[in-house]
Amino acid sequence: MALCKQTAHEFIQNTFSPAVAVLCSPDAEVLCQKNNLTFVELVQPFCRLTTEVHIRDPNNIPHTIKNLKITMRDMNMQLPQAVTARKMMNDVVASTQPQLVEGGRGNVVTFGSYDLQLSASTPWYEAYRDTFLKVLPPSDHEFLSHCLSCIFVVSSGHSDPITAFNSLSSNQHQQQTQFPTKMPRWFCPGILKYYVLLHDVVEGEDAKYDIAQYHNLTLRAEAVYQSMKSTFGGQNCHLLHINSRSLHTAESMHTDLPDPWSQFLNKNNSEANSRKRNKARYYIAWEGAEYDTGSSSVVDDAFPSKVSEGAIENSTLTGPILSNSSLVDMSPDSGEGTASSGSLASETFDHPLSEPSLDSMNHIESPLSQDKSYDPELNHSSSKAKLTDRRQGGHGICLTTSDQDRIKIFMHELCVRALIPWTERQMKILNEQHASRKGISKSLFSATKRWFGGNKPTGQVAANQNTTVVYTSDAPELQMRRLGDLAFLFQMYDFAYNTYHAAKRDFNNDHAWLHYAGALEMACISMFMSGNPREQKYPFHYMESAITTYLQSCKNPLYATRATLVSTEALKSRKMYNEAALQFIKLTSEDSDLRSALLLEQAAHCYINMEVPKVRKYAFHMILAGHRYSKSGQRKHALRSYSQALQVYKGKNWALAEDHINFTLGRQSLNLKQLDNATAAFKHLLTENSKQIPSQQNAFLREYLFVYKQLLSQEVSNYGSVHSSSLPELPIPVLDNNATKVLVGHKPQHNQDKSGHIGYDYSESNHPRWAALEEALVSSANNGIIPVTHRPTIQCFTNKTDNRFNPVAYVGEPVTVELFLVNPLKVVLVLNEVTLLWSFLPSIPGQEKPQLITNEVFSSVKNTLANEIIHTQVIDEIVLPGSERSPIQFTLTPHQTGELRIVGICYNLSSSLTDDRNIKPSPANTVFVRGKQRLDVQGPRLNNTKEEKSSKAYGPDRRLDLVVQPEMPQLQVSFCNFPKSLLCGEVHAVMLQFTNIGTSPLHKLKLATSTPEFITLGGHGELPKFPCVYQSVSEVSGEETKCCCNTKDKVSSVMDIPLPNRTLQPKNTVSVPAWVRGNDIGGVHDVHFMFYYEPVTTNTPKVRHRLQRHTAVINTLESLSVRSVARRANSAHQNSAAQGSCVISCEMENISQVQTNRAYVKEIQVNQVSCASDLWSIKYLNSQDKSDITVGCRETMHLCLKATKSASNLDSVLGKQSVIFSDVSFSDQQINSAMTPCADFFLRSKSHNNVEDSTQNKVENRGEKNFSDLNCAIQLGMTLIILWKACVIAEDGEVQIKVGQHHVIIKKIDTIFTSYPFFIIPTEKPPVRFTKTWEEQENPRPEAEVTTQMVDINFSHQAQVPHNFQNNKLAIVPVTLLLRNCTKTSLDILVDTSKSPDRLNNRTEEKFVNPEAHHLTSFSWVSQTLTKVNLDANQQRAVHMTACFSKPGIYNVNRLSVFVTYNKDASEMVLQKHPSPSVVVVEDVSTE
Repeated sequence: MALCKQTAHEFIQNTFSPAVAVLCSPDAEVLCQKNNLTFVELVQPFCRLTTEVHIRDPNNIPHTIKNLKITMRDMNMQLPQAVTARKMMNDVVASTQPQLVEGGRGNVVTFGSYDLQLSASTPWYEAYRDTFLKVLPPSDHEFLSHCLSCIFVVSSGHSDPITAFNSLSSNQHQQQTQFPTKMPRWFCPGILKYYVLLHDVVEGEDAKYDIAQYHNLTLRAEAVYQSMKSTFGGQNCHLLHINSRSLHTAESMHTDLPDPWSQFLNKNNSEANSRKRNKARYYIAWEGAEYDTGSSSVVDDAFPSKVSEGAIENSTLTGPILSNSSLVDMSPDSGEGTASSGSLASETFDHPLSEPSLDSMNHIESPLSQDKSYDPELNHSSSKAKLTDRRQGGHGICLTTSDQDRIKIFMHELCVRALIPWTERQMKILNEQHASRKGISKSLFSATKRWFGGNKPTGQVAANQNTTVVYTSDAPELQMRRLGDLAFLFQMYDFAYNTYHAAKRDFNNDHAWLHYAGALEMACISMFMSGNPREQKYPFHYMESAITTYLQSCKNPLYATRATLVSTEALKSRKMYNEAALQFIKLTSEDSDLRSALLLEQAAHCYINMEVPKVRKYAFHMILAGHRYSKSGQRKHALRSYSQALQVYKGKNWALAEDHINFTLGRQSLNLKQLDNATAAFKHLLTENSKQIPSQQNAFLREYLFVYKQLLSQEVSNYGSVHSSSLPELPIPVLDNNATKVLVGHKPQHNQDKSGHIGYDYSESNHPRWAALEEALVSSANNGIIPVTHRPTIQCFTNKTDNRFNPVAYVGEPVTVELFLVNPLKVVLVLNEVTLLWSFLPSIPGQEKPQLITNEVFSSVKNTLANEIIHTQVIDEIVLPGSERSPIQFTLTPHQTGELRIVGICYNLSSSLTDDRNIKPSPANTVFVRGKQRLDVQGPRLNNTKEEKSSKAYGPDRRLDLVVQPEMPQLQVSFCNFPKSLLCGEVHAVMLQFTNIGTSPLHKLKLATSTPEFITLGGHGELPKFPCVYQSVSEVSGEETKCCCNTKDKVSSVMDIPLPNRTLQPKNTVSVPAWVRGNDIGGVHDVHFMFYYEPVTTNTPKVRHRLQRHTAVINTLESLSVRSVARRANSAHQNSAAQGSCVISCEMENISQVQTNRAYVKEIQVNQVSCASDLWSIKYLNSQDKSDITVGCRETMHLCLKATKSASNLDSVLGKQSVIFSDVSFSDQQINSAMTPCADFFLRSKSHNNVEDSTQNKVENRGEKNFSDLNCAIQLGMTLIILWKACVIAEDGEVQIKVGQHHVIIKKIDTIFTSYPFFIIPTEKPPVRFTKTWEEQENPRPEAEVTTQMVDINFSHQAQVPHNFQNNKLAIVPVTLLLRNCTKTSLDILVDTSKSPDRLNNRTEEKFVNPEAHHLTSFSWVSQTLTKVNLDANQQRAVHMTACFSKPGIYNVNRLSVFVTYNKDASEMVLQKHPSPSVVVVEDVSTE
């Protein structure tokens, strides 16, 4: 529990102190009224003795009493009625609010991971506790609050003071004997009577008594006092002198003396109202915003800080969230005790104090009982009149310091000379009576119970048995209780404990549960007050039993509450916080919300003050307390409790609990007219972590919008306009700030071309490709040099780009900003009039500090002026589905140079008042608020230096800070007749249109593409007329056509676009034809175009060129697949021109499939096959007429061609860089393959470029030896161009004719090459070893594929040999072996005709030898078996040999081995491949 002003011992002593009644005569009251006080109020600040006094117990043992306090009570004052008591307790709690330390913040305490702002004290709880104990009615089961004495006060100016004293004494005796149920209650019949003569030292001018017969008032007062002592006893009388200062003197004095009476007096209505106006200020921990609970008097009148239980009125607010009735306060002037009991009771809830305090058997009329109504006439009439006629001013104005000392002396003499001696006598009498009468009473009672009561159990009965025993006033049990109470009141705690302990056994045996519970309670408290905490253990079970008995057996929650209030203080002092919390929780019930709220709050403080703080239990019980505060009408305390609990639940993933707290905080703040705090609370309900159902989220959204609109309306009504100069920030939707994209320049519209599939590439993954294209363009424009100051141009700024530099925009050109709006809720959000917010600093020549311009204003006039400077797009409506992330694009167009900063977006956030989605939102059924969202992008994290790595430092991100430059030329590109889909290898004619939509001319127009093999602009001869594709030859000759092309240069990815007069003027358009070719691989392909141009005259030296990006998406369909292989042709003639020719076999397959609802190739007609090479030309092997070659769907066709070397020396005639195109046409019209676009795509083919690059790289990587002279033995270096025409069936069934070309690069012999590229998956590399091993590097060798085919081997012999085997058993056939050196180096050749071809070679090359050589015995070579030949480069030589056959048959004479070496080393000879057979037929012509 929270800290209190008093310690536990001080609280218990103040709660249980000796009570003394006071009965004053009217004249004595008049004297006291000079000080605006009654006699009880006059002496109340001095009722605590400052010195120690002593008392003896019945055993004559002295005891010391410290800080004895006497409770003075007016005998005529009655306890308030139940209704008034409840109102007093509600008012005292409502009027006490937390007071914070200077600085506005409470104490922040750390508990583990929690930093809680706690209030160390709870003064409202202490005020409630004091008020409760004051209005608690006394009971007959105890005598602690009964009056021990009665003080009779009479003025010395009375005509007959002795008679007045006797009259007052008789009145007291009559009240004690005839009206025992009236207040106050008396301890015993023989109470102490004390007589005080009140003497006014200075006779006032307003005295109302006759003093003519007295000449000396002081002498008369002394005489009367002497007479009193003789009549009533000297120890029971006292003469008190007061009012030593006259009223006139007091009024003229202006002293600032302390007022000791102020803390004891009840606040009047004016003071209470002033305190209500001076509201407490405190902070709500979940927001950090200062809560001012007293901003205006209007707020107090409309929404008071508390409500009376049961008073129900209609709320003054209207709206969807206040449809239900709310509790409001009673009016402040409803009166405290002045209203009739009927009207007051009808407007209140039941309160625990309204229940009967004791059971009916005790016959006690409780002033808090519901059956009693408050009667104002019970108060003394004269005192009542004087109380209402008090003069305005301070208290004790006529009292001097001497008068105050006299009052202290009076209280000391009352205690020491009268009260303590009387107490000692009473304790001895009670102790003697108890000792003498207890045995007789017990024996008679036991016999009666045994004969008439039956055998009752001696233990405690069940809780639901409401058994009650009635004792007479002089019963020994009650006498013992009186004895214990006297001992306790005068701090004899050990004696009191023994007495209570003995009494509780008797009460338990008699089943007097109320008396039993009281004895247990006081025994526990006596034990606590008597001993040292280290020596004695607190009897916690005593108090638990007492509270349980009060609640269950006695049905008396009032005394159970008192026991809890006292016991928890004792437990707190012993650090037993867990037990104290359990007792607080035990007393919570439905009969009193205010009491339950206060006790639950104290239980929460107990949990937080434990040795190991239970933070979550603290928060949970604060929630329960806040709920009960809300039910009791204590709105401020409910708001405070919920805000304290939110500190624990916030940010701990307790989503539903946090939503409940925030919703309650919003409602309570709204009820208190704290609209800004209510808005902040409802704002926290609209988060992405919300786990509420959609309908509940929609309700939260409506609450937030309604409250926010109320707040804005309040600001307008208070200030005449919205108090804030900027728009309010709304919590939803959420902006993904770092995902924001800024596009500088025109955003292409898809309607610019009919195909509609060309636009910008926004993907940041393509940024390296764009940078490479730009570098190529810049290098081409600057003669191959890239400037040092070159920086890649970024057109689309994202979180992946380098945003250290400001984007550059141009006057008149739009800037597109793409924002990503995230709807964290599950309901649909509707945004209206959405636009970007910006600030603009114009650059005006001659003006040093221009004025900052912004469109974040409420005035439409300023918005219009700002729109003229920066034209801003306004989106009428955006619908965001629940839990979705939607990109929204905005456009800004600057019309003036300067610095433009994009700061956020503004919009109208609206929500439908119904959950029906079929109802279209309209102003009638929606509520909306105008607000904004800020854009704050975060730069990349810095991780370069050690300091940056150890801390979180972020670099700049200036993508939202644009620099607006003057106007520049703008290029607009349109693609006419651009295909959406192509066949693989299809060639299509397009038209490019370039338009300068700017205001200044441009030049140096260039095009770069990431796939240069895709497009060509021509350049080889005349261009075909659009939309034609190929150019045809006028006459088709029977033989092949040879054309020369001197353009075998390295193909660049940059193309110059011709312009008239090399410039493009503003508003002019230039059309340029182009041809595109489909990719060799089917699928969807992206083709990137970058157009480069420069302004003729530039105003900004930093911007030297501009770029235009386009991306085309092409769907490529499969068409024709070509596979080719070249083999050396056999030649039997030594001097033939066809030596070294090749036979090319082409396999053409139509791989398109027939599919429904999809385009496919029905058939492909091969029109022409062309060869592009610097050495080879082709011809058709078929000697018959050339017919059409058609390949149907899924069909394959083989075509054989012969390639021969050109007869002329191309190196000397045409140069090294020349290409010869030879054509074989299969149609009536021959295509000129050496002109655009056929030759262009051949040169731009990716395969051709790869061949050149790979050859060059291979040469460069061979640093030690160059084997190019050997590699040429198998290299061919020719490209077949297959020109075809396809019949395509479109998706809608339309027949389309398309043309195209395929390229097959034949690099070497005996290898299959295809028209489509394929990639060899690299083998896995060996594991990396960290140990360094020295490996001997082998001498580089040529590849085995080259060394086994360095010599071309052919046989020349008679094909058919007739022989008469009868005449001659052997047939001799001459054979000529033709050997041709295919390399450019000298070779040593060894021809071996023996049966062991590998005897000179260590390598196993048996796979190249005819397997029949070892098995055939009818054929053998004769003459020389080994022949050595030397051949120079490209030399051919014949070796004459003889073959012998013993039987007729068909023989393969290719039964020899040819070994070759190129380095004159016989051990390095390599067996050559010659797998082609050479067949001879030996025929037997002998006759039988």
